[in-house]
Amino acid sequence: MITSIGQVMLYVEDIEKCAKFWKEQAQFERVEKQEQGNQIYYIVAPKLTSDVQFVLHDKKIVAQMNPELNLGTPSILMVSSDLQQTYDLFVEKGIHVNPIMDVGFMKVFNFSDCEGNYFAIRQE
Repeated sequence: MITSIGQVMLYVEDIEKCAKFWKEQAQFERVEKQEQGNQIYYIVAPKLTSDVQFVLHDKKIVAQMNPELNLGTPSILMVSSDLQQTYDLFVEKGIHVNPIMDVGFMKVFNFSDCEGNYFAIRQE
């Protein structure tokens, strides 16, 4: 049986630029460069101990290896223990954010990465 989600693959145009975004702007603690043969990818996570990580892959290389693969960015909802503080940090770091919204059952905001992919963060 499946017991957890370990990694989410994100296919990006500029892998180095995206790794820098997650480390420097989004303040992820784990940014680990991996090399396997002629492929380079990054494992990134909000904390070193996070159960789930993003794996950044070069979109062009993946498309060559698996032309039928859907390379779109999945909808991902992250969690913050202090949504306002996270929002303020993202604004300070120059990340494009939309206002915090109260949708009744949760408070949430979304933001885009350096390639215009959107993600959301909700209050824990």
